[in-house]
Amino acid sequence: MTGLPPVTAPVLAEALDALPARLRRKVDDAVVRAGGWPVTGTADGVTVRVDEATTVTLVTVDGAVRRAADARCSCLLAPNCLHRMAVLALAPVDDAAPVEVDGAARPPAAGRPVDPAVAADPPTGATGDAVPDAAGSVPAPTGRQRAAADGLWQVGVAVLAAGTVGCGVVLRTALLRAVHEARANGLHRAAASGTRVAAGLRAAREGEPQHRLADLTDDLRELLAVSRRLRGDAPAGDLGALLGTARRAYDPQAGLRLFGLCTVPVVADSGYAGLVTYLADRDGRLWTVADLAPGDVGRAAGAGDATVAVGESGLSHRQLTRAGLVVSGGTASESGQLGAGRAVRAARAAGVGWADEPLAGLWAQPLPDQVRRAFGAVALPLPERPAGADLLFLTVRVLGGHDHTVLVDTGDGAVLTLTVADEHAALPHRANLRLLGQAVGARLRLVGRLDPTRRATVQALAVGPVDGDGPGLTLPASWAGHADLGYDRLHTSQLRTGDDAAAVPPPDRPAVPDAAVPRPRLGDPALGLLRRQVERVVSGGRAIQALADPTERKLRLARLDLGAHLLAALGSAARARPRDAFGRLTDDDGQAFAASWLALAVYEEAASRASTEASWLP
Repeated sequence: MTGLPPVTAPVLAEALDALPARLRRKVDDAVVRAGGWPVTGTADGVTVRVDEATTVTLVTVDGAVRRAADARCSCLLAPNCLHRMAVLALAPVDDAAPVEVDGAARPPAAGRPVDPAVAADPPTGATGDAVPDAAGSVPAPTGRQRAAADGLWQVGVAVLAAGTVGCGVVLRTALLRAVHEARANGLHRAAASGTRVAAGLRAAREGEPQHRLADLTDDLRELLAVSRRLRGDAPAGDLGALLGTARRAYDPQAGLRLFGLCTVPVVADSGYAGLVTYLADRDGRLWTVADLAPGDVGRAAGAGDATVAVGESGLSHRQLTRAGLVVSGGTASESGQLGAGRAVRAARAAGVGWADEPLAGLWAQPLPDQVRRAFGAVALPLPERPAGADLLFLTVRVLGGHDHTVLVDTGDGAVLTLTVADEHAALPHRANLRLLGQAVGARLRLVGRLDPTRRATVQALAVGPVDGDGPGLTLPASWAGHADLGYDRLHTSQLRTGDDAAAVPPPDRPAVPDAAVPRPRLGDPALGLLRRQVERVVSGGRAIQALADPTERKLRLARLDLGAHLLAALGSAARARPRDAFGRLTDDDGQAFAASWLALAVYEEAASRASTEASWLP
């Protein structure tokens, strides 16, 4: 079913609460049937035709269903009917941020851009009720914040116990209700991770192609880790990071002379889409300007031609990536995100190529320094990352490709794998990377994003040719020397072959000394095994872990003694069945199992990141 307007989490929760218990057990089956009901747009919403005699009507305010009374069904059981609940469950969840208008919190209008650093972590206007002490720091979570964190923890425990196979509408709605309560009490970081978990559960349930169990596992680990600390006595020094921020402060900036670098489409699981354009100033510091708002991949695909919302330069983002900008009266966040206030003045200026200063300086940084900087950035919460800190600027030679991955070497002994930054078919990432894999021997300048979960892997964002004879890439003059792989579509006619192309070995025989090719370290296969154990719980729930084969011996042989101990504890917690005073089996609350899984997941994440970083460096 398509064409349904967004529905707020409180509306979804209220509709579920209204159902009798006997009908709640049938919600998931009703949702499957509702997928084939036709939707018709109206002046103030949509109507959904269930059958000849029954229709469900959704009335929208500011583009979303914001009251339970605005979802009506014509059947005799309404409003406590499965028809109404099924339609609401199929609709996208409206998680838009309330903004201050004349002192009142209101949802943003459709299409209003938001802060890119929180696009995956939707912003809110709430600030919580924690009271700072005399020094200006927040000493501890308030009672309301602890209660909201406990609500998130309890739902997270239930999600982990059920796994994706057992998480239906009822459990996802409970999670969205807890997220809403957390956001209202200023738990922005925990609420953002809860939103991503809910989106991941829905994608898994509906078999959406962009669903990744690895991402859902990481999001659930974040949700449980943050909520568990907040429901207890979080150390004062950590509380600010645990709470997160609703919106970042934007400070005045002196006049900026900026040069376009590249433009990257963004499609977040939270329902936001658009793009981020990277720029550099005269000193080589990176800045970003974004256009992100509620939407899907279609919005991201079209955002490149949208006008940049900084000043009145009239430039589109695709033009800005190859031009320059002079900004006066501007504002920016500490991380380098440019503001778009009314006082900002911006004028178009000349851009520079990647081989010219100040952009050329980005490629002059030694690879080890870039890798350390990028790994340090990905360890930070998203809103705290400096603009572009997770990017790598590489000069590479293409060794070959397979499907949508490309093997390259950096000329100093490092062999890297390039992967797509986004799997959506509406974006040209996959087609472009597949074509680049044919440019064997070509030397390229590359802007990529570090993939912290895979050894020596980079998500390719933009490429440009390196001048010289032999195989290479020839781009139109209007592209100003580089192609944004998420927007520009490369063509085979742009590949330049040379006489030395045949002399380049195939991808399985890199043109570097064998000793320089990264070798698997002793712990890597075992860490992969450990990761599979962590992910299988998210997929199959507690029951599948109770039946898991013991693998502690393999971990101990790989010298991962702590990992083996934590995995054994997880298995014991999964199989534990408490008994009452009469020896009868009883059900526990799953707390011990969730705590054991969280300990293992945190250990695996830290160990894998350390191993991955080591794979980059000599």
